[in-house]
Amino acid sequence: MATEKLTKRHIDGLKPTAKPYRHYDTELKGFGVQVMPSGVKSYILEYRPDGGGRNVAKKRMTLGRVGELTPDQARTLARDRLAEVRRGTDPLSDRQTKRREMKLSEFIDQWEADAPVSKRTGRPMNELTRSYMLARLRHHVVPILGRKRVSDVTVDDVNDMIRRIAKGETAKDAPSAKKRGRIKVRGGEGAALKVASDLSIIFNYAIERRLVPTNPVTHARKPRAGKRHEFLSAAEFTLMGQALTELEEEGCNPAGIAILRLILLTGARPSEIEGLTWGEVDFDHQCLRLTQSKTGYSVRPLAQAAVNILSAIDRGESPYVFPATRGDGHFMGAKKIWNQARSKAGLPGRVRYHARHAMATFALADGVDAVSVAAILGHKGPRTTLATYAHVIDKSAAHAVEAVGSKFANAMLVADEKSDRGNSRT
Repeated sequence: MATEKLTKRHIDGLKPTAKPYRHYDTELKGFGVQVMPSGVKSYILEYRPDGGGRNVAKKRMTLGRVGELTPDQARTLARDRLAEVRRGTDPLSDRQTKRREMKLSEFIDQWEADAPVSKRTGRPMNELTRSYMLARLRHHVVPILGRKRVSDVTVDDVNDMIRRIAKGETAKDAPSAKKRGRIKVRGGEGAALKVASDLSIIFNYAIERRLVPTNPVTHARKPRAGKRHEFLSAAEFTLMGQALTELEEEGCNPAGIAILRLILLTGARPSEIEGLTWGEVDFDHQCLRLTQSKTGYSVRPLAQAAVNILSAIDRGESPYVFPATRGDGHFMGAKKIWNQARSKAGLPGRVRYHARHAMATFALADGVDAVSVAAILGHKGPRTTLATYAHVIDKSAAHAVEAVGSKFANAMLVADEKSDRGNSRT
């Protein structure tokens, strides 16, 4: 939190950080700019209603986004709102009644700024998950429905949006603001289903804020979820292992090789291994204690082979097990090496950048119980495991029923033979 006269030049120089922060104006008390991790900047005003005083809690309202208002326009708007406060009016309370007139694009910004906690976990959404969700909303939803008012969005509007995303109308491949970067937005039924889920979260929050009575996404015609049953087979695991060894011998980055071997050995999500810190590695109990997994704090057991890989890594000054070659972050190039290994192994592009499905499939097929598999993968409970890998469990059940059925049939055959012998004696 800092203060300085807010000018266009100064505001343009404010850079996003991992957490939201506010910068206040020295000329007008309570007037400032809020900068979100996504880079979105908004003018804000803080005030104390009902005559003010230290016993009155502060309120904060958003005046508009940087770029839509100049600093002078926003400052004038802030002065007008402060004048309303002095006259005994609470502009934020008045705005609550007018929020129904807020455009959907603006309410998405509001959701980002409010960062509501999840009703299921009681915690804010994981930062990486939230950034992906906001990117999907802004690339897919905003171009189609962004200008509609929140209260005006209907089921028909959502159906039309889903249809257009599924057809690929919002897909694009364009240069990004980052140096040498590109923005790649994919359409299709999978994207449409995911975006519909994202938009449903936004409207559930709108219901919570009493801006709309119902969620229009709930009754929309959403694409059927496609099940991905492809996974690395035992033979393909061997090929990937050989490819990684060859890349290592060719001088490929050892951190990337180690990350990929750990992904294959643990079934962990790539981001969990890439961003692994030494504080999360518990050698004494042979496990990882992940503080920032998709499901929150998570303990993952480690095979001895995985422990051996971690034990062989030199521990430097960085908190990360796999520090970046430049800067203070962690290594980010493992996916590129994965694709090199996949090509070298002659495997198709369907082989995704993780081994979670293969790990679960092998374990379940070998008779490992769902509770243990859930612990390996970091699922909240066996219900997720059972739902995700039902196809493997069904196959195992088919083998089981055949084996049990054969025993029963043999037993009944014996019983029938005894009965026949008894009848023949009589």
